[in-house]
Amino acid sequence: MKKFLAALIVLALLAAAVVAIKGRKGQELVPVQVVTVKKGEVRKEIEATGIIKPQVGAEIKVGARISGTVVKENVKVGDFVKKGDLIAVIDNRELKEALKRARANLEEIKRSYPERIARQKFLVESAKTQLKQAEAKLKAEEENYRVKKWKFERQKELLSIGYTTPEKFKEAKQALALAESNLKAAKEGVKQALYNLKAQEAELKRLKAEFQENLKKAEADLKQAQIRYSYSYIYAPMSGIISFVSTQKGETVVAGLNAPQFVTILDPKRLENWIYVDETEIGKVKKGMPVEFTVDAYPGKVFKGKVVEIYPKPKILNNVVYYIVVARGFKNVELLRPEMTTHNTVIAGVRKGVLVVPNAAVKWKNGHYVVYKVVGGKVVEVPVKVGWSDENYTQIVEGLKEGDKVALSVRRR
Repeated sequence: MKKFLAALIVLALLAAAVVAIKGRKGQELVPVQVVTVKKGEVRKEIEATGIIKPQVGAEIKVGARISGTVVKENVKVGDFVKKGDLIAVIDNRELKEALKRARANLEEIKRSYPERIARQKFLVESAKTQLKQAEAKLKAEEENYRVKKWKFERQKELLSIGYTTPEKFKEAKQALALAESNLKAAKEGVKQALYNLKAQEAELKRLKAEFQENLKKAEADLKQAQIRYSYSYIYAPMSGIISFVSTQKGETVVAGLNAPQFVTILDPKRLENWIYVDETEIGKVKKGMPVEFTVDAYPGKVFKGKVVEIYPKPKILNNVVYYIVVARGFKNVELLRPEMTTHNTVIAGVRKGVLVVPNAAVKWKNGHYVVYKVVGGKVVEVPVKVGWSDENYTQIVEGLKEGDKVALSVRRR
């Protein structure tokens, strides 16, 4: 009895299924949402994930070039600094004293050497005057010697013929000897005066050279002292945001081969987007292609830039080969931060003025694409040939014309 009832139930279910199928085959398809086939544009897009990175030179580590205790630090993480702002000060008391000594030494050289050179110039002029006096005296003694020699020769001649006395001859001889002695002395005086002049001129030349040498050295020492003193003040080399602080007030820094790091400054406007493109897609990417991307912090904000670089060296992540595509030139870059994840669309091509329909209108059925064309209020299944497609539209190459109506979805009645 139980087996008989079970067989009746199965037969009843089969009969109900046959009736339902026959009823469905008789239902008519009705369009739910209808759109018009129009001309538009469709883009070839490459989707990839990326990361915001600082450009080369956009992040600078600021350090110290001297050793000492930090006596002042004016910044903290997140502060914005302008180029030239004071970041920190290192104890500079010894450097300040060295600077004072160097400046005093330079001032002393500038004061003392001109005085010494002026005195030496006076001595040179005096030596020139003495030389002129010695030369005048020599000229007078040469004239006196000529006269005394003539008188001696005259007395000698007169004595030989008896027209003078031996006493007068003797007087003339003594006068000639005195004139000769005076002439020799005058010559020696000129020689001594000339020697003295050359010595004074040599000393003047030496003083001038020594002045220039010591002045140059003192100026160099002062400049070095100023530079070393300036090292105690740490200034911002560029404008940006303090992204890292490693040294605090009261700590002692020791300058060695590597300058101790105080802070890191980031220029928030010099960022770039590193897009990790799969090796299967990298051949489609070219420099200059537009890039659109979003970040999780601003999901409704679309940033636009261009491809500026394609790194030749691959990056392997989870055994998948990627290539880094660098995009720059996007606006509102100050909203971004390094290491933010980006969701990118690289626009590899755009076809404008082509027939397009929403992606939902195209169906894959029995190995080819079809659309539900609406004709006279009725739905007709039409095969189509498609071209490019993006996240919104699909290009229709064959099967439809501009102005045709197609259904995005249908129902049965």
